[in-house]
Amino acid sequence: MVDYGKLVIDAFEKLTPDLDAIYGDAKFSSTDNWLRKQKALVTGSGAAAMSIPGAHIALLTADVVFLMNRMSVCSYGVGAIYGYERFTQNLLEKEDFSNILALWAGDEEISTMVEGKVAVDIASKVGGKVGVKLIGKTIAKSSGVLIGKKLGGKVGAKVGAKFSGKLLGKAAGGFLPFLGPAVGGGINYWFISSISNSAEKYFDFKYVIANNL
Repeated sequence: MVDYGKLVIDAFEKLTPDLDAIYGDAKFSSTDNWLRKQKALVTGSGAAAMSIPGAHIALLTADVVFLMNRMSVCSYGVGAIYGYERFTQNLLEKEDFSNILALWAGDEEISTMVEGKVAVDIASKVGGKVGVKLIGKTIAKSSGVLIGKKLGGKVGAKVGAKFSGKLLGKAAGGFLPFLGPAVGGGINYWFISSISNSAEKYFDFKYVIANNL
């Protein structure tokens, strides 16, 4: 049986998105248009991966890697568009996606931080205007989201578990003739929609911190 939790964590560790390129791509987009594009891409990928019952198991690995990439791009795009609307500089950080994943997975520390909106406390840890590009890193450090470049133990376990539940359902659905593509596309749509909701909450919080600096 495929260990989807490990597959997801491995895919995360290999993610190296070009934040400047994402920032540039999002310049003339709206949040709605950006999300619509990402949803279409992952829904198509999920449907294609499930098009042949039985053979879909091998295709799911590539689909998961693509899904993680799109979830990352989707999240950073939200941050870029919010940044265009509220600032005149690129405030994206590589730590942002790990923070969003932790929030998405229901990690208690980062959920309390973001949903409790303790922006002033984080702002005091960042330190002055120079720290405006260190907000994501400070949040990750304060909440234990990252250990080096890897998702922290408890955070990684929660992220892996949340993915595994849905992906195992998708793998099972792929054995259903004619229904597999609908199942695969629908589950991928859920992933991208739910991560975009977490990204919007996170960047709302991050830019409140930036305004406090």
